[in-house]
Amino acid sequence: MRFSSKAGGSVLAAVAGAVLFLSVAAQAQDIKGYNIDTYVQWVKQYQNAKPDFKPGDVLTAKDMEKMRPFVVPGFLEQLNFPEFKMTIQPVQKHTPRRDYTECSEKYQNQVKLKSDGTLENYVCGQPFPNSALDPNDPTSGLKTAWNFEYRWQYYGFMGISWNGTWVRFGGEHHDTIPSGVPDVPPQWIAGLKFTTKFPSDMREEYGGGGTFQRNLGAVYRRVYFTHLAQEQNKGGVVPIPGAKDFEYKEFTGFQSPFDIRGTAFIIYRYSDAYRADDGWAYIPNLRRVRRISAEVKSDSLLGTDHTIEDFYSFAGRPVEWKWKFLGWKDQLVMMDQQSDYAHNYGNNGLIVNDAGWSLRKFAVIQRTPTLTRHPYSSVLNFWDAENWDTFYQVAFDRKGKLWKIWEYPKKWSETYKDWAEINHGSECTVFTAVHVMDLQNDRGTIWMGYGTGMPGVSAEQVVNLFDINKLEEIHR
Repeated sequence: MRFSSKAGGSVLAAVAGAVLFLSVAAQAQDIKGYNIDTYVQWVKQYQNAKPDFKPGDVLTAKDMEKMRPFVVPGFLEQLNFPEFKMTIQPVQKHTPRRDYTECSEKYQNQVKLKSDGTLENYVCGQPFPNSALDPNDPTSGLKTAWNFEYRWQYYGFMGISWNGTWVRFGGEHHDTIPSGVPDVPPQWIAGLKFTTKFPSDMREEYGGGGTFQRNLGAVYRRVYFTHLAQEQNKGGVVPIPGAKDFEYKEFTGFQSPFDIRGTAFIIYRYSDAYRADDGWAYIPNLRRVRRISAEVKSDSLLGTDHTIEDFYSFAGRPVEWKWKFLGWKDQLVMMDQQSDYAHNYGNNGLIVNDAGWSLRKFAVIQRTPTLTRHPYSSVLNFWDAENWDTFYQVAFDRKGKLWKIWEYPKKWSETYKDWAEINHGSECTVFTAVHVMDLQNDRGTIWMGYGTGMPGVSAEQVVNLFDINKLEEIHR
């Protein structure tokens, strides 16, 4: 039997497509069988693994076995597509700023865990030294939680435009890419000085597959009020009345789509580790500010695969979880993204396409909710040994089966070209995006940051942003 070159090419393409389909289907089935023991065994098996690659090497989908000891199960399988490339960079320093490290050196020896799980004699800096953490010490898990809680973040993170997209696995999204960054209400960024312009065309960032179902745009900011190393000459607090009562405050306002435009939330997290958060919302349809419960942190955020508690990889209260430190583990992560914006690719558009991969040491922590009705049976967090920031998170359903995996790509603040004005000098790792993969339901959520950074604050700016009475200043 003879084939023309054109016909032969078509047959080969069809065969290759069928093989790829069967491979992906089998791979998906394997992933759905993963449970918490899969990950605990992976940590033990590869805890002391040495890399078979070096800076300058470029790993591809053909190098899965080289990556396996350093990429969490379930996420590794998402990298198995023809275009994937992982360029290995030398490890870059992410040491927190000097005022924070000086606080650690000055006060760390006096910090203790109280019997109720809270901290005693904590002032600022990293509460506990890495050398004090031992998998055989049952208190080490909670110590890691406090190290994460009080990691160096300057005054806190801001996304001037934080765009969320609902993704279904498979298909394409060429006609449903967000058309551009929505207009940002000036009231929500009052006092923030920046000159960088938003990109006019977002198609470059949204590559790969996946079917987009809905897009939204939001302004987000968290500001820390207490234990500030940079404010030690002012008592370690933001210089406004009553600052000592708060750990932080958060503002989230939605500017698109039309049906939720103008909706805004403010949440207060108190210095008292056991005090319930307070929250308020402005609902445009009602044209009123309403008190809301900020305590149900495990519900889906506006139908996405992300919950309030998943912010930053953990935004709950440490005292409401049980913590177990599993040890240290070298991980392949993207903490030094080269581009100022995340660029996506992969079968479902949920992998960041960038050359900023490196092998960094991470703490591995298992946390278990004390709340019996919580949808997660447990969560694995991976926090950087140098700055206690995150890249991976893995959550398990009530039966202990793998449910979701998060990828939190970062960029070092001092390497920004765009948005340098809200980053340079903070010496922080900065979110560029958040990708959530719901591997049980074949869907995900893409969060893309435009104008992400760690800006400074003024007292006037903070007072105005978190004034409950000003929530209704924007109307549709």
